[in-house]
Amino acid sequence: MTSGYQTRRTLPREPQFMHGTPGTIFILENDGLRQGLYRIGATRRSGVAKAMELNRDTLHTIPGNYECVFELHAKDCGGALEEILKLFQHHRRGRKTQDFYELDLDTATEKIANVIATFNRQGIVRQQQHQSMMRHLVMDEIPASNTPEFTPPPASLLQKAYQWVAG
Repeated sequence: MTSGYQTRRTLPREPQFMHGTPGTIFILENDGLRQGLYRIGATRRSGVAKAMELNRDTLHTIPGNYECVFELHAKDCGGALEEILKLFQHHRRGRKTQDFYELDLDTATEKIANVIATFNRQGIVRQQQHQSMMRHLVMDEIPASNTPEFTPPPASLLQKAYQWVAG
């Protein structure tokens, strides 16, 4: 029986799990593996935090320590990660449960940054469309006849209030 801190946290591995969620796309390098082999993934935290988590995991089967070599925030990290994994599917290496890819780091970071920029632009357009639609709904729901008109209080009341405060 293992203690609670040694058990592996099980989360869905599919990028669909994080669709619509803002987060960070990261590239991790492991000094125990050959050069040019990187792990690509997404997290709601930072890539550095993910590397530290993997380094603390006592049950991991891969030797060496992880280091975050690239991270970039995405407004929809699940959608962006899915597109990135499709883009690099022919570079995948190792077991299917591990997201390792044999890549040139500079080329990979450039392609990933382009995918994330596209997703962020699409997210901004969707957000603006949603806000515009909400504005129209709110304006349509408030009939002009129900808006109360502001009527200032009588001058004598203001004079009495001023005298009371000043006195």
